Amino acid sequence: MQVDSRVDGGRVVEWACDGFFLMALAAVPLGLAASPLLETQGDDAPFAELLSSGKLQKGATSRAGVAGSVVQVRNALVETTPEARRPICPDIRLHTLANSSIPRGEFKRWSRWYQEDGSTQVFRLFQGETNIRNERENAARVEAFSVASWRRGAAWHEWSGTFTVVRPHGAAIFQAKNSENDWAVQITMDSSGNVRLNHRRAPDKVIAEARVGKPFHVRVRDNGHNYEVFLDGSKVGEGFYARPEGVTSFRWGMYLGGSELRHDAMILVSGATIEVRK
Repeated sequence: MQVDSRVDGGRVVEWACDGFFLMALAAVPLGLAASPLLETQGDDAPFAELLSSGKLQKGATSRAGVAGSVVQVRNALVETTPEARRPICPDIRLHTLANSSIPRGEFKRWSRWYQEDGSTQVFRLFQGETNIRNERENAARVEAFSVASWRRGAAWHEWSGTFTVVRPHGAAIFQAKNSENDWAVQITMDSSGNVRLNHRRAPDKVIAEARVGKPFHVRVRDNGHNYEVFLDGSKVGEGFYARPEGVTSFRWGMYLGGSELRHDAMILVSGATIEVRK
């Protein structure tokens, strides 16, 4: 899909065309709303306002959550394959800036950062946001993660899902993460929408370029020691990372680590599924 745009009085008008679909969006403010893949209704308060109002408090884990504007995904543009239209795996939890383990029944309280529409998960971060639940600097994140976990030598566990980058920012978007030995393999994006495979024990590898607005399917297999990574059906990497202790699980969304969140960011993940393979 090709996206063209023009700026009109500080606002963006965009068109999307895939050969059969042509649409001119009404002018919308610059930022997360300026995408032909979705619409937003309502406003999102600046991060500083959430802190000054007491809705969020530094050094505290929030239970109340933070509501946000409502995102309506144009599902036909991102759920483009049978895999992308699968139901979202139910046995997951959520990690946000203010709470690291939110049960699925409470996801709606956290709509500022996470929403679901059809088979698509919406992950958002806003300029200037930082981790607040502990002293770790920056560390802005919104990630879903599997409740199920496995030890070294377990059966192969497989995650698959279709990513669509709406507003890119340098961040990890997928990790196979161990509770004691950190991540074994991760997938990252940069501010241009390039996608990189980041091995713990091997050189990084760019596996896709300029993927903003262009869905791509990822499949990762892991057995607690070995892993394999596939992009759009083709194997793009494999390796191993010793994890003699702890348990491994899958995480996906956006995590910035020590980097500053310079502008609003958003990705969509459709049809996220976790399976155990013999």
